[in-house]
Amino acid sequence: MSAELEDFELLGRWRQGDQAAGDALVRRHYGAVLRFFEVRTRVAEDLTQRTLLACVEGRERFRGDASFRAYLFGIARRQLCRYLEDERRGDRFASLDEPEPQPGTSLSVLVARREEHQILLTALSGLPEEVQTVIVLHYWDGMLAREIADVLEVPTSTITTRLARARQALGDRIRRVARRGRASDAVLQDLDGWVRSLADPATMEAIRPRLPQLVARRTW
Repeated sequence: MSAELEDFELLGRWRQGDQAAGDALVRRHYGAVLRFFEVRTRVAEDLTQRTLLACVEGRERFRGDASFRAYLFGIARRQLCRYLEDERRGDRFASLDEPEPQPGTSLSVLVARREEHQILLTALSGLPEEVQTVIVLHYWDGMLAREIADVLEVPTSTITTRLARARQALGDRIRRVARRGRASDAVLQDLDGWVRSLADPATMEAIRPRLPQLVARRTW
């Protein structure tokens, strides 16, 4: 049975009142949703919890015309957009005595163990949110263009174009933020491979325990 069919089966049982099926469905996707947020905000766990809660509350509205994963990441994207908009509004009332945040200083960047990962995370953090989203969904979560199109609610052809532009934008950003050297050259020579490596469980586990907001992860 494919993962997508298993998702639909679990969702169906969940709708019928099987809480264990709901817990299993949430646990299956928890890590991917957390990863979607954690290199772009300092409140990844909170946004993950909000996303999963919204999924629970809206499970009866899921029509099944896209994959469950696309439905879930659509919720995640809306949570991220809402958070970023709230943050932008809050910035307008920030104290003048507070230093402005510098680009590329997310906690994930500061704790990256490999120089190549630090270069990638710094470059990624400087890209527009919609570009980051396409990169994360495609390279980290293995989504095809049609599935990303379902998440972003745009035509598949639009995503194909955005993917090409996103890759170019990331490469250009790396050239701007990194001094020319062995690490930056290695990343540019195998950009796809290095971006995908950030989603490797061993890499994420090396980073995640050192992020303050993830110390007390909830159990589903």
